[in-house]
Amino acid sequence: MKLKIITLSILFLAISSIITAQNIPEDIPTAFKTGDIQRLEKYMDEKIYLIIPDLKQQMPRQKAKEALSAFFLKNKPHDFKTIHQSEQNNSGYMIGKLVTGNGEFRVHVLMKIIEKKYIIHQLRIENF
Repeated sequence: MKLKIITLSILFLAISSIITAQNIPEDIPTAFKTGDIQRLEKYMDEKIYLIIPDLKQQMPRQKAKEALSAFFLKNKPHDFKTIHQSEQNNSGYMIGKLVTGNGEFRVHVLMKIIEKKYIIHQLRIENF
């Protein structure tokens, strides 16, 4: 009987960790869907490696925010769909499709998980 309870407890913990492993905050896809830089900024690291059309460099959060604002001004978002997301060993990533007035873009977001909080350290937006 004890072995059965222990086995069920381990199984429950394993399933719980699998379910919670896909918890990338909904704010991130929503920020891309609406072009809301303020919402996205909450998750940015102090320095972020940003790759968008005509720009590829590591920069402070404020400069990245300005560059993304300019990108969204030029490419007004209409929709965003998450294609894939995963978490592993204190890191996570999300791949999505951003539909704008000027075309479609593939979005890659690489994150660190620090104290159970997602921190974006690399963001790539490229033509689909």
